[in-house]
Order: sequence, then structure tokens, then C-alpha cells
Amino acid sequence: MTTNLSFFAVPVFWLLCLLPHSYGVLIMKTANNGRWNNSAPRSSSWDEILRKSTPKDIYARYERADAAHKNGFENMPIFIGAILAGNFAQLDTRTLNLFVTLYLIARVLYTLAYISISSHRYSIIRSTLWFLSTSMCLGIFVKAGLALP
Repeated sequence: MTTNLSFFAVPVFWLLCLLPHSYGVLIMKTANNGRWNNSAPRSSSWDEILRKSTPKDIYARYERADAAHKNGFENMPIFIGAILAGNFAQLDTRTLNLFVTLYLIARVLYTLAYISISSHRYSIIRSTLWFLSTSMCLGIFVKAGLALP
């Protein structure tokens, strides 16, 4: 009997969502001689200080890392919902394990693309990865709906 790994994927995804934030803080601290305002990291005045004191390309990379971080948490509900729906409908373990594995791979690639790609021309790669990962979740909802009486 194969172990259902779908629920274990939730904390893995949660950690994946935190990685871009940690990376963003690291590159900003490195670019600002170790300075980081942890007491008010989201304040507009701190953001303005970072914008002025950091090379433009580093700040842009920081913004993309922050956006990837936020996008991960924005997409967490549909991922968790798909896992719950699949388990509730008693989809086979192989299907659920394949889903969470492919979803996490797509999200890792999406996160790397989001942080790395600064060109508008190549940003379609990021958008395609987002679409694929979201479509996987929607596919599980459809499969779950079809499996229910």
C-alpha cells in the first residue's frame, strides 16, 4: 500500500512560500551592510530607504522575491482545497501523490522564474508555470467532483 503524501505537501509548500522572503531579506541585508528593519519591515518609510540605498537591479530582484513570496501564500488556499477535495472524494493515492509532486515542482520552477526573470519578453515563462500549477489544482477539483455520487 502506497502512503498518501498529499497532506505532507502542505508544510512543504508553506516552506517553499517562505524561501523567497528569506532570500529577499538576505540580498537586501547584503546590499545594505547588514541593515534590515525587522521591527517594521513593511513600512513605507523603510521601503523608501531600501529603494534609495540599494542598486536598482538588486532592489528589483528583492521586489520579485517579495512578489513570489506573496503569490505563494495567495495560491495556498486552492492547493489545500484541492488536497482536501481529493481526499474527501477518496481519489486514489497515486493520483494525489502525483498531483502534489508535480504541483510542488511547478511551484519551485515558478518561484525561480519569478525571482530570476526581469525581462518582460521572458515573463511568459513565469505566467505559464503559474497557469499549469493552478490548472493542476482545478483538475483535482474536477476529478473529485466526478468521483462523488
